[in-house]
Amino acid sequence: MKSATNMPLLPDDFIRGVANQHGVTSTELDALILALKGESGAEIAEKLNISQPAVRKRLGESYRKLGIEGGGNKKIQNLKEKLYAQYQGIDKNVISSQEDWGEAVDVEGFRGRDREIHELEEWIVGDDALRCRLVAILGMGGIGKTVIAAKIAKQVQPEFDYLIWRSLRNAPPLEEILTQILRLLPIDAEDYAKVSENDKIVLLIEFLRKHRYLIILDNVESVLRSGEGKTQEWAGEYEPGYENYGYLFKKVAEASHKSCLLLTSREKPKEVAALEGKNLPVKVLQLSSLDLAEAREIMLDKGCNCTDEQLVQLVTKYSGNPLALKIVATTVYDLFSNNLTEFIKEIEESNAVYGDIRILLDTQFKRLSDLEKQVMYRLAIHREYVSLAQLKNDLRNTDADSNILEVVESLLRRSLIEKEANASRFRQQSVVMEYVTKRYIEQFTSDLSEKKNRSLLMSTL
Repeated sequence: MKSATNMPLLPDDFIRGVANQHGVTSTELDALILALKGESGAEIAEKLNISQPAVRKRLGESYRKLGIEGGGNKKIQNLKEKLYAQYQGIDKNVISSQEDWGEAVDVEGFRGRDREIHELEEWIVGDDALRCRLVAILGMGGIGKTVIAAKIAKQVQPEFDYLIWRSLRNAPPLEEILTQILRLLPIDAEDYAKVSENDKIVLLIEFLRKHRYLIILDNVESVLRSGEGKTQEWAGEYEPGYENYGYLFKKVAEASHKSCLLLTSREKPKEVAALEGKNLPVKVLQLSSLDLAEAREIMLDKGCNCTDEQLVQLVTKYSGNPLALKIVATTVYDLFSNNLTEFIKEIEESNAVYGDIRILLDTQFKRLSDLEKQVMYRLAIHREYVSLAQLKNDLRNTDADSNILEVVESLLRRSLIEKEANASRFRQQSVVMEYVTKRYIEQFTSDLSEKKNRSLLMSTL
């Protein structure tokens, strides 16, 4: 190995990547990089406008976090040797400095969805003619968006220089997400933290051009606006203060680069709806029901064996939703001692939408506007595919009549209804239909009771 004094200077982005993996802060890193370039303590202090004791403290913290031992100048020599060994690939146990998986889920043991995985792979790392700059994985809650995103990200990661995963579940402001991403990029200057949100987006686009990045934003629906309590509110709009997420999606989709932004969401952002297309670099994968073989694997993993007939009943009843099937398997084990026949008899006689399955659907239904709920109730009554003309006729003389195109399109973007292949007819999935039917009966009963109480009150006056 070369001596520390004869080693070539390592790229700043490599040093930053290794330091980030070990928790070295940006201020500590500023001093460390200058020290690695041969600057003295006095020179570092002058360039960073800090005291020499502050320089020693920052370097000491850096060495500690990086596991560097020795005294005096020996520490910087040991660090140079370690970094050079890693850069040359000598240390095989070094974690890649170019991946940050954030809150990504474990995909060990993931099975199925082969067709969807292949399609995503073609879009993300396929031929130039097929490669996309923005890909969205959409579907109702529990359908498996996050796990399939993690699976494809693991599979294509070697094709990218950098991979960054961030969850939007808690609705972080865009500026916070941008700052987190930029901290991981090979940026020499640290003043990006002080620039505006729009300038951060421009800076990110520049790096998407210079390197190949795969950035995954999970749970995008968290920054989209709910229609609850409103008469007209369509899917894909942003909560106040979160509109620049849409600007980011638009810029990533329209700029020329070889990176990819992968989104998962229960609802389709309006920019994705406007920019997607068969021959365009924006694609959408709408996740639907698992097939029977995949559903059987889920049941077996939970220790629940079932006949072909029982499996078909469950997949049909719960629309092949992976999370719903896992909940069912747990219930069958806990309450029915793995007797599927008893469980199926129970849900046929009472209600298949219970417990966590109901909570899951409650979360999505509450986001609907009043007009969307009207159309959902009407679709539940029909129980089969319905044309736009029939829906419009059913809802004549209501606000939903004049807004039928917007309402149906919004429900599609919320992943709550599905369109018949090669026809302009629409319906709900089985589990959604059963849930909405029960909601409708409860609403009707409540309204009827309220009218009776009002009539009784009037009769006593």
